[in-house]
Amino acid sequence: MIVASTLVALVVVEVVYRLVIGVPVFKLANWRIERVVIGQLGHRTVIDPVLGWTLRPHNTLEGHNTLDRGIRRNFDETTVRTGAILAVGDSFTEGWEVEDDDTWPAYLERLVGMPVVNGAVGAYGTDQIVLRAEQLLPIVRPKVLIVGFLDFDIVRTAHSHFAAPKPHFTIENDELVYHPPARLEPDRQSSFFLAVRKSSRDVLGYSAVADHLLARLAPDYWYGGGLGDFQLAPTDAVAVTCRLLARLKKQVDQQGIRMLLFMQYYAWFIYASDTAPNDARRVIACARAEGIQVVDHFPSLRALADRSALRPYYMVYGDLHTHMSPKGNEHAAGLLAAALRE
Repeated sequence: MIVASTLVALVVVEVVYRLVIGVPVFKLANWRIERVVIGQLGHRTVIDPVLGWTLRPHNTLEGHNTLDRGIRRNFDETTVRTGAILAVGDSFTEGWEVEDDDTWPAYLERLVGMPVVNGAVGAYGTDQIVLRAEQLLPIVRPKVLIVGFLDFDIVRTAHSHFAAPKPHFTIENDELVYHPPARLEPDRQSSFFLAVRKSSRDVLGYSAVADHLLARLAPDYWYGGGLGDFQLAPTDAVAVTCRLLARLKKQVDQQGIRMLLFMQYYAWFIYASDTAPNDARRVIACARAEGIQVVDHFPSLRALADRSALRPYYMVYGDLHTHMSPKGNEHAAGLLAAALRE
């Protein structure tokens, strides 16, 4: 009776607490893990068992709104539009640091006069970008697919954990082999007490009350371990990227979809050299060998490589250049619109 009455009391407290804070009473979720993911990847994201993470559907953050499947809204559309252009990529395509209507997919939509569905997700590697495209193709059913790569995405593809667990591919017996994301907090130690600690967190994490209390009373116990590190995978990132592009090209050809690869760059690479980074050039070469139309952002930006001329194309904080500014995204959209007219 004591055990039963205690359990009933705990359930009542849990239900009342959920009602007070305005979350679903019957939601089955690991609240601790969700909070860890938000802390690591931001409020925009949720865990995805295939991709590692993806954008949260129906976000209504200021200036960043999403639809079903985590599609970023361009303007005031309320549903995922089909039959036009699908854009996938990382934060440069998603449009970090700019409003919904200042991303390059939004500018491109204005220029070409047809919907451009922004399916990009920040911090993705090239492997995740291709997987995201493969997930969205049967949903969006586009006429054109634009795959946006940042040169640094190739580096991410060489990892199985890049600040958070991500999928990776290896090439075995001349075939691509997919490896799913590891647990958010991989088991690295096996002592009895650490096992008890981990198991107790796994159970208590499903209580919103426990999450609220332990996050404040014992944050080291509650959140400690397993995030923020970077683990290399035993793989060749360029070779994997090229094979994935070839696989994707075969799929879109079968469906009569036109495919473009758009290669973008951090500003420091534009300033540093007259040629794009080696890995980017290798990926561009293999994409062209597969018959993929390539739009390379490097030459036109390098022509502006005087620091004062290039600054307006990036978000700048002191001397730090981060993502493309609205002007940079408008410039990118112009290059893509011209390529689509070819």
